[in-house]
Amino acid sequence: MGRITTMSAWLFGVFGIVLKLSGISETVFEVTKKDQSSSTEKDNEAGRFTFDKSPMFVPPTTILLLHLTALASALFGLQPPAHDRLGSGRLEVAGSVCLVLCLWPFLKGLFGSGKYGIPLSPILKSAGLTLMFCILCRS
Repeated sequence: MGRITTMSAWLFGVFGIVLKLSGISETVFEVTKKDQSSSTEKDNEAGRFTFDKSPMFVPPTTILLLHLTALASALFGLQPPAHDRLGSGRLEVAGSVCLVLCLWPFLKGLFGSGKYGIPLSPILKSAGLTLMFCILCRS
């Protein structure tokens, strides 16, 4: 939950405050359904992260896809040459690997199914944002 709070909740909170102060929107509190663990729950499902179609999952998934794209381009040598001819360093790759490891539940959610997998709509939104970011960075 710490990753979601730092990457999504604060972003949406600041965005909501800007909209409220500008008079465009009013604050609305929406009660959501929470998963309750039961005594019949299997041991292998205990502690697994559940996903829904909430927009709160788009920023972390986008960041994960961006770093996976960066790792793939570094691995396959698809990066354009740097102006100072230094290129990507090992520390940049190590930083991307570290962030992917921090977002491990989201990586498992990309390949999960059912309530343990990220639904298609947040994945498509994240993929669109990642593609747009990569295109804008290339030009």
